[in-house]
Amino acid sequence: MKIIKLAKFKLDKNYTKIMKRSGEQYSGLFDTVKNIFNEVCQRGDIAVKEYTKQFDSVDLKNFKVSKQEIQEAYTKVDANYVKALEQSINNITLVCKQQIRDIKNTVIETQPGVRVWQKWNPIEKVGLYVPGGRALYPSSVLMNAIPAKVAGCKQISLTTPPQKNGNIAPEILVAADRLGINKIFKIGGAQAIASLVYGTETVPKVYKIVGPGNAYVATAKLYGLMSGEISIDSPAGPSEVFIIADETADPKFIAADLMADAEHGPDGASVLISTSKKLIEKVVEEIENKAKQFKTQNNITNSIENYGLFAIAKSTDEAIAFANEYAPEHIQIMTKNALIVADKIYNAGSVFVGNYTCKSAGDYASGANHVLPTGGSAKTFSGLSVFDFMKRIEYQQCSKQGLDRLRNTINTFADVEGLPAHKYSCGVRFNNNKTYEKFS
Repeated sequence: MKIIKLAKFKLDKNYTKIMKRSGEQYSGLFDTVKNIFNEVCQRGDIAVKEYTKQFDSVDLKNFKVSKQEIQEAYTKVDANYVKALEQSINNITLVCKQQIRDIKNTVIETQPGVRVWQKWNPIEKVGLYVPGGRALYPSSVLMNAIPAKVAGCKQISLTTPPQKNGNIAPEILVAADRLGINKIFKIGGAQAIASLVYGTETVPKVYKIVGPGNAYVATAKLYGLMSGEISIDSPAGPSEVFIIADETADPKFIAADLMADAEHGPDGASVLISTSKKLIEKVVEEIENKAKQFKTQNNITNSIENYGLFAIAKSTDEAIAFANEYAPEHIQIMTKNALIVADKIYNAGSVFVGNYTCKSAGDYASGANHVLPTGGSAKTFSGLSVFDFMKRIEYQQCSKQGLDRLRNTINTFADVEGLPAHKYSCGVRFNNNKTYEKFS
């Protein structure tokens, strides 16, 4: 395994490649996605079935999951899995319920007789994408569905790629059923996103699409957003982990977390920035020795070779500055005073603080959401939460006396902007006042 090692990460030839990764994810994919969207828009279910056969090698007659399939799924899952589901569901639900309690519908009186307030409403129709091409992700069902349910969305549709036998993995069906999701479709990739954007004979149209996926799914979400048809959570594409560590960190822990992220797929990014060259060397040795024991070795090796960066920083502050510029999906802080360091991270999807906050805790069980922005989009996007499934409507009300207090300001702005009808819309309400100035 060729691991990148260097003295100063700013000189690394892979630095530019790592930083441009967000553009590489989507370049060249838009034309393909555009064609898929056009076909699904025009031909609906027929196009979806054709693309499912082409990309997933599955010839489906019906791609909506039946009640019988959901019932049969329960006979195929282990009791320990159901128990694990319950703990994850409880923890994620606790976090989501606190988020919704934080939403305030406040009334502000900006002037006597002038009130402004807001009301939060759930988005009525949402689509959840659960990846499943390379691996099985029932945890993504929970991360997507629980905040949607807590928010109160009326229509929740779930799409996920079929297995080679034409079925959905029973673990995914059981997870969805435990959360009351019954609109489940055996569709993956860009064709799944297109079906949710436009609606087909089988798949209902939605207003917002959330969930992680490969580069094609992320591109399709962005294409749907650009079309003006839907909103999205964030461009949640191939996985990323970024670790800041010093000499106090355990190299075995670091190696384990880098491999855990890299095993998602060969296009993931694994970054370690440390102030200790000795630590980096131990981490590299640990990965080279341990990666071969996992069935996902090829993903781990390819991901680290293609998008891995192991580099020495002059100081923790230099590592922090690089992290904020990179804006990773996951960032782990394994240093002295980890909380202090973590507080300086302001561009990231999720921050894991301390040596015992392993990445898999956030992926499955802590209650935090693992649907996170990637490719540098954490500079402007947040991880999935209840807030993604709600929208704010603003209300305002003026009494006649309140409007009178605003008249001079309204008139002045209307004159400056050359919009006399704006001035008139206020003044007409005081027409009984004969001295009211003339509009021009």
